[in-house]
Amino acid sequence: MSSAVEGIGAVVGDTAGQPDGTWSVSGLAAAVGETIQRAFPSEVWVRGEIIGYSAAASGHVYFNLIEPGAGNDRRGARMRVALFKGRQRGVNRDLAAAGGLTLDDGIEVRIRAEVEYYAGSGQVQLIMSGVDPHFTLGVLAADRERTLAELTKSGLLRRNAAVPLALVPLRVGLVTAAGSAAHADFVHELETSGYAFEVLLCDARVQGVTAEADVVAALRTLGGADVDVVAVVRGGGDRTDLLAFDLAGVAKAIALCPLPVFCGIGHETDTSVADQVAHTAAKTPTACAGALVAHVAAFDERLVGARRTLGLLAERRLVRPRARLGEIRLRLGHHAQRHCRAATGKLAGARQALQRSRAYAQRGMASLRSQRPRLQRASTRRLDAAKARLRSASALVSAVAPERTLARGFSITRSADGSIVRELPASGDTISTQTQHAVFASVVDHDRSANPQPGEPDDDPATGRTTDD
Repeated sequence: MSSAVEGIGAVVGDTAGQPDGTWSVSGLAAAVGETIQRAFPSEVWVRGEIIGYSAAASGHVYFNLIEPGAGNDRRGARMRVALFKGRQRGVNRDLAAAGGLTLDDGIEVRIRAEVEYYAGSGQVQLIMSGVDPHFTLGVLAADRERTLAELTKSGLLRRNAAVPLALVPLRVGLVTAAGSAAHADFVHELETSGYAFEVLLCDARVQGVTAEADVVAALRTLGGADVDVVAVVRGGGDRTDLLAFDLAGVAKAIALCPLPVFCGIGHETDTSVADQVAHTAAKTPTACAGALVAHVAAFDERLVGARRTLGLLAERRLVRPRARLGEIRLRLGHHAQRHCRAATGKLAGARQALQRSRAYAQRGMASLRSQRPRLQRASTRRLDAAKARLRSASALVSAVAPERTLARGFSITRSADGSIVRELPASGDTISTQTQHAVFASVVDHDRSANPQPGEPDDDPATGRTTDD
């Protein structure tokens, strides 16, 4: 620092003699640049978190270094870094040798760079020439172990593993980038299984600054959806590409998901924190889908085995009843044969009796046919005699009919209720008298009828007859 101050003093001293000690812009920029170059004559090592990573069309890479954990705090210290195209080969070689690291937002790095003042933008920037990949690996490993320790302490590490998985998880909620290779591989594996899987996709970025927030939001959304299981998948990539799946936010979202979570993060050798906290972990998206298919297939096999076992048990249970049924069928057959023989004998006897009755009936019919003329003559005579008796009775009835009696001059006297008067009615009673051609009413008067004149006929209506009666 003292050399930097001395350099600044020397430059300031060089301004002596200028009018009013006033700097020109270019002169001040040149002085600042010379001062920085004198203060930092060689490259320096700087550590910080990458933010704003971008690759220009020219092939150069630019980003900012900030204090770890500062996020997008614009008030915090930051330093612009430029990694020119010509120096990227060496940097990428060192990162690849360390296990496939890449530079990206959110990665904490230790870089080697020249400190330079760029007068065109008026900024001090770092011209990157190298990287310490082991520093990044150490930071990642430390963060990972700290996250695992926190999950274990809070009881979340194996919480999702205890969530019961449906017997036939055919409705799958999928967290991945829509249209990605991981998406295609996962769905293809389910479609070719032959089972009726249904996939509900929740699109999420699985790499970069927003990956953590996207994956957490997708897990929360699918946790309340009508699905049986949630799958989180991502294709292969560098270790830093998979950084989101080592973050505490994603791990806690998986642990607290109310549904079992299957992970297929896509790396073969390493295991992410998400893999350890998930219900079931697979190495690739295809393997993750295969695990679901295997679970359904296992249930299918158990179902087939249970069907076979039930068939055998039912067959065993039917052996004795079948034997018993055979015995009963045999006895019933013998019994039926005996009854049939007896019934056949009775039927033969009944047939003979019927034949005898038929012969008897035939003889009777023959006798009836021979007696028919005699019977017809006898019945004719009897009918004629009955007709004669009927004519005689009819003539007698006609002779004594009331009409004939009325025609001879007689009359019929009836009381008010229509009955024939046979006794002397009471005085004042109303009576009716019927003759051959008329019916007339009269009232009984005893005084007048008590002393009839001698020689006169007694035609008192109360008696209903004359003296000639």
